[in-house]
Amino acid sequence: MQWLWGSKPPRLEPVEGDNVYPTHFMDNKAIFDGMLLASAWQFNDVLDADKLHGSFCRLLEIGDWRKLGGRFRRPPGQRSWELHVPAEFTPERPAVVYTHEVFDMKVQEHPLACQIPRPSTGGPAFHPSPVMLRPLMVRPGAAETMEEFLSRDDPALALHIASFQDGTIVSLTWPHCLMDMMGLKSLVEAWSLVLAGREAELPVLAGAREDLLYESTNLDLAKKETSVIQQGRLDGFRIIFFALCLLWDIIWNRIEARILYLPKKTVENLRSEALRDIIADSKPDTETPWISESDALLATWAKALAQSQSSPRPIIAMNPFDMRGRAPGFSNSGQEVYIQNVVTESFTTLPTSLLSSSIGQIALSCRRSLQEQIAPAQILALLLSLRQLWESGKDVQTLSGPANATLLVTTNWARGNLFHIADFGPAVIKQGEDGSERTNPVGVSRFFVTIPLKLGPTARNSMTQLGKDHDGNTWVMGLFNLRTWKAIETLVGGYS
Repeated sequence: MQWLWGSKPPRLEPVEGDNVYPTHFMDNKAIFDGMLLASAWQFNDVLDADKLHGSFCRLLEIGDWRKLGGRFRRPPGQRSWELHVPAEFTPERPAVVYTHEVFDMKVQEHPLACQIPRPSTGGPAFHPSPVMLRPLMVRPGAAETMEEFLSRDDPALALHIASFQDGTIVSLTWPHCLMDMMGLKSLVEAWSLVLAGREAELPVLAGAREDLLYESTNLDLAKKETSVIQQGRLDGFRIIFFALCLLWDIIWNRIEARILYLPKKTVENLRSEALRDIIADSKPDTETPWISESDALLATWAKALAQSQSSPRPIIAMNPFDMRGRAPGFSNSGQEVYIQNVVTESFTTLPTSLLSSSIGQIALSCRRSLQEQIAPAQILALLLSLRQLWESGKDVQTLSGPANATLLVTTNWARGNLFHIADFGPAVIKQGEDGSERTNPVGVSRFFVTIPLKLGPTARNSMTQLGKDHDGNTWVMGLFNLRTWKAIETLVGGYS
């Protein structure tokens, strides 16, 4: 009857001899406590599962990479998670939870695996929610919240491999409080190096014990700049009003998850059209501003969301960005990697007047806002304000913009090159697909996707750019109501 009273299972006591690693202040956002993710790479080759498992375990035995084999603990009264790493990994206390399923059939013969999206020959295409693939990605009984780790001795990471006669699905389950998506990229690249026998080329896992982001805010420069994000921060009655608007949306709008396939030509046409919009609205003889494909896509999602609203409301476009190579102390050289959360958010307010204009103008507004907020002085000013929130006992998650706005969360993982980074060639037993349909190298993944293990009611109005496949086509995963999906279908369909 524990469930009736909401009681929690008892927490495990620390194990004597474990090596304790800290997590850092940006790892401990409250939202991360319920954010466990599963990332899967599909290979059209048969891979040696034991070789993949063995090389992954070997990686987690090297230097501070051992941190990733730890168990999550949170001492009473403490706000930060700790990782307790066994002095020696054993079958009883392994570095990673490992499960392996073997299916005596081809991928296309399996009722779920056959639904993994493939590029279409026509224009943009919509695919069902990737969450349906969970049975092929996550073992039964896996923890779905950070709280569940406290009563288990489970490692932070879980590896699940599904083997078919002509292909393999390799999945990692990981908590967001451990790392961000660029941290996952570095982890899989390091795994590929160990698998290939290239341990000497492994980068150093930097900041395993030192909170470099926290320390960087001591710089005098941070105190001389005012964060534009913090100037518009929602708090007090404004955040209450915003929450009430969100609650109304939750009650009246059912959300549907989908994957959207955008051919390379469609994205190129969309960006070209956005640039033509900007040129048409610019003064003669002025230099045409630059916008990225991602800017044009973000503007398209914002335009569709605005068109689907029952009454005009401004939109807050929240766009997480990576601070590696931008924040002081975080190089992007490849000699060091940061397996932690080095991501914060930028915010662009899109008023109703702008949302009724062209996609080009919306994209340009998003680009200019991002450029302002990723300036080094602005990053330092924001980090200083987040550190002050942390020191005062508050959550470091922030939201900036008008209280009556709709929040649109757009995440771009294209920089992570996630369709290409899992290079498991040394584990190939048999090539599973050849001929004209194959565009990826042998041993390199064909498709990539990430799903949440548990989806909260506030998850909505979001679009995540998973990346580009080996033909340069873009794959996107979104959460919208049916009206917004219809608007997106109409908008992107015009650029085929």
